[in-house]
Formats: sequence, C-alpha cells, structure tokens
Amino acid sequence: MDSKHLLAAFGIASALLAAVPGKSFGAEAPPAAKAETKTDVVSVKGKDYSFTVRTPDGWQADTETAKQFHGDVLFTQKADAGGGAKILLIVQHKFDENTALLIQGDINNVRKQFPDLQLADLDVKHPRYPTFAKTVSQPGQFFQYEAYMNPGSLYPNALYAGMSKAKDPATPAELAAYKEIVQSVEMTPPPAAPNPG
Repeated sequence: MDSKHLLAAFGIASALLAAVPGKSFGAEAPPAAKAETKTDVVSVKGKDYSFTVRTPDGWQADTETAKQFHGDVLFTQKADAGGGAKILLIVQHKFDENTALLIQGDINNVRKQFPDLQLADLDVKHPRYPTFAKTVSQPGQFFQYEAYMNPGSLYPNALYAGMSKAKDPATPAELAAYKEIVQSVEMTPPPAAPNPG
C-alpha cells in the first residue's frame, strides 16, 4: 500500500473508529509511554527519517501503540479514562511537494463513508512548514482534526497530525495540545550527500 492510500485508509479508519463508541484509536485505557525520559521531547527514528516533538503538559507519548495505527507517536491525556481526544503523528513518504492534495484525498475518501461530512478550516500552522489543516466531522458521531505539513523539498516525507474525538468537538485545552504538537514537530535534516572528489 503506498503512502497516499495509507493516509486515506487512516482517515477512513479513524473516522469509522471514532464513530463507534469506545472504539476510537487508543480508546482502551491509554498505556504509559514506553520510554520515560526526563524531558518532554520525544525523539523518533524511522527507516529514512528522524524527528523530535514535544509532549504537551498533562499528555503522554507512546510510540509502541502508535504502530498499531501505522503511526509514529500516539498522544493521550494522562488523566483520560478512554473518552478524550487522541492525537496521532505519522511520517509519510511524499510523491511531490503538493501536500494540499493529501488532505483533499483523505477528505474525499472519508466522504464516501459519510456523505454528510462537514468541513471547516482549522487554524493550526507549523512555524516553518507549509501546513494544510481541516476539521472533518459528522456531528454527534466524530470530530477529526487533520494537519498535513511539508518540511520542504530536501525531505522525502510529509508529516500528518490527526486528532480524533468521538461525539463532541475538542475542548479548548485539547485543541491547545494539538496545536503545540503541530508547532513543535521538527524533522531532522537529511544527511548531506557526499561531495564527489
């Protein structure tokens, strides 16, 4: 499955999971982060990328559970009993620099399952990466907050941050945590190509 289809599948899966009570991603009791550190910064290294991201106060980061959703980091609230927002951060291979097409493809796929899908602009931006963000919802069933970020042409990957909430919209505190995650993620620059000599 290529990254475009994987992102679309995640969009549908997260929407469907969010629409079923108690089945949104990470709805079971949130596990503790697997690697506790003294800092709130999580470092992730993938096959052809690495990045850092800050964990907001009152939240925990889990890289192991994120893998179940083809993600890199799953953020859950420490005091959550299973009904709060879940934030999933994914690094995906990109085919070109037009990251706006990723979010549109995701929305089109979710709309196939939910024809009455509602869309709204989402005011969240990375300080340096072009960011394309939307709120996708079926009120009373699910709210999905999506942001795609393009770190630039030097990077082979784009970043996706999705926040899923069943039934009710995110609270101001949940939106603040989501924005903090989006604004704090930093891709590690790729190694410089060897200089032919």
